[in-house]
Amino acid sequence: MAPQTFAITGIKAGWGPLPGQIPLRQEIDSWAANPDNAFQVDLFLQALAIFQQMPAEEKTSYIKVASIHGLTSDPWDEEEKTENPDAKLGYCTHNNQLFPTWHRPYLILFEQLIHQIMITQVIPPYPSPSHRAKLEAEAKAWRLPYWDWAAKKIDPNDPDAPPNYNVPEILRQPEWTVSTPSGVSKKIPNPLYAFITSESMGTFGIPDVEDSPFSISHSTSRHPPKYSDSTASVWVNGYQDNDKIRDGLRGADWFPTNDPSSPWQQDSLGEAVYRLFSEGYFSSYDAFATTGYHAPQKETEYLSLEGIHNNIHIWCGGGNPPEDVLPDRPIPEPVDGAGHMSRPETSALDPILYMHHCNVDRLFAIWQTLNPDAWFRKQHLIIAGQEPVTSRTPLAPFHTDTKGTYFSSDLARDWTQYGYTYPELQHWLPKYIVDGKFNRELYVQDVTDQITSLYQPTYILSRPSFATGTSSEENDYVVNVEYERFALGGEPFTVHIYIGKTKVGQVYNFSSSLRSINGSIACANCQEQQLSGAISTGQVPITAPLLHIAKQSPARLSTLERDHVKKFLLEDGSLSWKVTKLSGEVVPLKDIPSLKVSVAGGKALHHAHPSRETTEGDARKARLSFFHSHVTL
Repeated sequence: MAPQTFAITGIKAGWGPLPGQIPLRQEIDSWAANPDNAFQVDLFLQALAIFQQMPAEEKTSYIKVASIHGLTSDPWDEEEKTENPDAKLGYCTHNNQLFPTWHRPYLILFEQLIHQIMITQVIPPYPSPSHRAKLEAEAKAWRLPYWDWAAKKIDPNDPDAPPNYNVPEILRQPEWTVSTPSGVSKKIPNPLYAFITSESMGTFGIPDVEDSPFSISHSTSRHPPKYSDSTASVWVNGYQDNDKIRDGLRGADWFPTNDPSSPWQQDSLGEAVYRLFSEGYFSSYDAFATTGYHAPQKETEYLSLEGIHNNIHIWCGGGNPPEDVLPDRPIPEPVDGAGHMSRPETSALDPILYMHHCNVDRLFAIWQTLNPDAWFRKQHLIIAGQEPVTSRTPLAPFHTDTKGTYFSSDLARDWTQYGYTYPELQHWLPKYIVDGKFNRELYVQDVTDQITSLYQPTYILSRPSFATGTSSEENDYVVNVEYERFALGGEPFTVHIYIGKTKVGQVYNFSSSLRSINGSIACANCQEQQLSGAISTGQVPITAPLLHIAKQSPARLSTLERDHVKKFLLEDGSLSWKVTKLSGEVVPLKDIPSLKVSVAGGKALHHAHPSRETTEGDARKARLSFFHSHVTL
């Protein structure tokens, strides 16, 4: 008789009093700072600490669960015969349409295990029955928080600075004070700051990857120094430079942040997220979901949820060269090495991944809400030489029950059945009820307004038409990047995009090396993608920097009309790019012949400012931009 499989069901508790009301996964900064959530914060950190300390050989230990994400060389919750192409070659769903749906049950598993630890281990030692009852109620209402890395925030270390992207405070603190059953508070090592092991990670099968010596580490690292004899102890003990994550999220000091005349005040990350939801940007779920090239592909569709996600990984882990390096100069010896988050094989060991991917799942859920009929197309990519990828493809190794029923994208499509949703998606609120019935149009409009408020870039608000409360049609430009994902044998690389001497964005491939790990190829999907020459895409929006240049240096670029932009970027050679490995080594462009960089332009209809009433004749109530078809210049 086959052993029972682990049933990933979500947390089946905590529903609210209103019909359909389910607990929220909350934004981690506001959740942790709210005194009303003090019990939940305590429970989460204590349970996560216990989770991380579980013996590595246990199936549901932190290391085993983290290793599912592209590292494990053995089946997880599967027998030798597996629905995955080859369980001994690891689990990986990057660069195809399964990317958002596979990570959904992965997060539900993580969330469910922490909740179980709260209920079975953290709460029982508290002596007071009434206090235990209170904690149990808080545990039932708790859900995994998300890190909205695209929302601007006040820097607590510099409150006078303009709002900008930042790393959540609870992820930055080495220690955190929690309550205890004895009633005495105590400081514990913060399990969100780093994952710490009593033995070297190599003991648990964590290998070295290229020049990152993960096997000697006793702790995860973010932006560690490049490995050398003098920095070996730092790699052993772990190194966390969260300020460099902040700087990566903000990008280079492209233009003066405090210059009120600048139409681009470091909005690049938020703008990319804003474009995910803009009307007309994507023609299908496939285009939205993944970096994997699909034909036919519109010029706007080089952007994707996965592509944005890739950049977050390298900004968290490290390995980017200095931002002031110019494309015509050699890169100096880099300060950073590549920490755990920079690589698919080790990224899930860093606890920051789960808050990061919780936000990816949130953006996916919001997109599903705004595009309820968009799903897998009839034509699909092929992975690992198996059947075509469809919405019914098993999401190995995850099961919905103890009888071996695999998750599929269809089964993962409705996230609410697993006991959670997000703040923007509270469909049960009375404000959406009109004449006793749920008003979907009102609901969608409110979701759209929230996206606009969170992510609409500054330069759109600065357009003259917004001052009059009318909509305007404006020129819009993007740089599209196409490349063979495994051009360097799977070694990760970054394509840096420059206008003049200013870096305006990047595309990171977030790939796994195809070298041997624990005696086998790291990833069957990756191996097949290399053999088939799988193509990936990325995108860097450049309208904002072009507007800034036109305003500050009209002699260089007088207008954003197509002919002017084409001459400035392409004929005058203002657009350039370079490719680097995580080590900072520059890759000669001849070594990646598949790399194609192009500029596409089109029109964007920016709707009236959200603070103003929609004017007569403004047919659309939704205020997200509408992008007309873009074409390559």
